[in-house]
Amino acid sequence: MNNEENKKGLEIIEEDEFENTTETIQFFEDNKDILESFGGIEILGSIIDLSDEEFEVLKTEFLEIFMSSINDPIIEKDLKSIVISEQMTTESIEKEFKEGIDIINSIDNLSNSKKYFIKTIFTMTAGKLQEFVKDSQILVKIPCQLEEGVQLPIYAHKTDAGLDIYAREEITIAPGETRIIGTGIKTAIPEGYAILIQPRSGQSVNTKLRIANTPGLIDSGYRDEIGVIIENIEPPFKDIDYEFDDNGEIHIKSILHGEAYTIAEGQRFAQMRLVQVPKAEFIQVESVGEIGEDRGGGFGSTGIG
Repeated sequence: MNNEENKKGLEIIEEDEFENTTETIQFFEDNKDILESFGGIEILGSIIDLSDEEFEVLKTEFLEIFMSSINDPIIEKDLKSIVISEQMTTESIEKEFKEGIDIINSIDNLSNSKKYFIKTIFTMTAGKLQEFVKDSQILVKIPCQLEEGVQLPIYAHKTDAGLDIYAREEITIAPGETRIIGTGIKTAIPEGYAILIQPRSGQSVNTKLRIANTPGLIDSGYRDEIGVIIENIEPPFKDIDYEFDDNGEIHIKSILHGEAYTIAEGQRFAQMRLVQVPKAEFIQVESVGEIGEDRGGGFGSTGIG
């Protein structure tokens, strides 16, 4: 919605004082993106079309109807779908809420009682939407192409942040060796998101296997197979036992080799995490020292510990 559309809607209100149903519908059509998020076009239209006297008689009943509908499981499901499909955040809801309030406040031909009532509806709906944002996991659907026999990444537990990746075949990684392990997975990550490839903590504790470029970054435009760079940091030779003979020559008594590790077929060996990717724009200034607060100190000044 832009200012011209908003202005057009307000001109309709001033000229016809909502007596013409067609013009009223046009106003809501011009501003429906905001109004529909906060209570629905139908109930708002019904309220505005009433005379002030009729509204005062019926406003309590209107509020009861609205409170009943917003708490209805079917309506709640629809609101959750809006939150997910629109990828709403608390900030975006607050922004739309303020824009909706501004629209209502700018209508000269609307009584203060009606304005207050509609703003109450906006507030209740905004609160409901923000509950879903905070309490519900936002679901981002990611198209995924799998090779035959490959398992989809899954959350081991509903509260996990990372999805487990399963090995499509058995792989042995020798001491000191680095290999790219194919996952058999190709994705079309939605724009504005990326996937990070990270190690599993249990694997890092119990073995010398590491993801070399932790975290690996998969951009939204990448369409090839996702590979995981696995490194076995176990040294090829862990220890050499030797002695010198009477002539000063060295004799090797034993060599302790590093351990190779095998990732079994179907074993969880890494995890992926979906993250949002805000865009950055660097703006050249004369001095960054004049912006915000300078904590002082140079590179490494905060220490290691």
